[in-house]
Amino acid sequence: MGLSTSCYRRGLLVVVSWAWVFIGSYVTSIVIYYLVEGSFASGVEQLFDLFYEKPYLASYIELVAIGGLQLAISLVCRDDFSVYGLRRENALRSLILGIIPAMVFLILRITQDNGIVYASFGLTFPLNLVYALLAILAYGPLEVFFIIWLIVNTDEALKGDSGRILSPGLLITVTVFGLIHVILSPRGGLPNALWVTIMFLILGLIFKYTKNSIGPMIAWAIINNQVLYLVMGCLM
Repeated sequence: MGLSTSCYRRGLLVVVSWAWVFIGSYVTSIVIYYLVEGSFASGVEQLFDLFYEKPYLASYIELVAIGGLQLAISLVCRDDFSVYGLRRENALRSLILGIIPAMVFLILRITQDNGIVYASFGLTFPLNLVYALLAILAYGPLEVFFIIWLIVNTDEALKGDSGRILSPGLLITVTVFGLIHVILSPRGGLPNALWVTIMFLILGLIFKYTKNSIGPMIAWAIINNQVLYLVMGCLM
């Protein structure tokens, strides 16, 4: 069991996946703007304004552009999802190793980010709960699945030793994903891009070592700033 031979052009799927991050984000943004405002945005600035005012709507973009396509591809190709670490074997080890960096980050955030004020989005029950859960899913497990999917398929495309912990697929994926945050999250700049790269390198190494993705998925849901921001905003 493993990657299906019915979708053997893994290199092409990897390239399409990276392109879809930008194309899918833009297309989804336009659709959401039309559904919310009843008209098409006249420019990118209007799109930014909408998601600045209602940031919880960005979870839909995350679902479509980061992880959703890869999940659909794997279902169509009938991949064995255990290849992506969705298995019971080594789940406890993966969880323990994932929680360690998550706890370190939380301690640092608590000691350094005193006085943070989270704005309420004005959502009422049950929408506030729905969007909180959506944020956790989109920016937690699904985003990690996106990275792990790319790691596995990039290694496959390069015909490298996918069994190596520090494989080419891991290094290429986390580096590219970190760098594109300069574009996707311009306000965070290079420091945020560097932080994302380091964290996903750690989570990727945990996956490669344990061959289980449960720990990284839970850890990223805990330490992702966007998850905390959206959950707090939705539930206030």
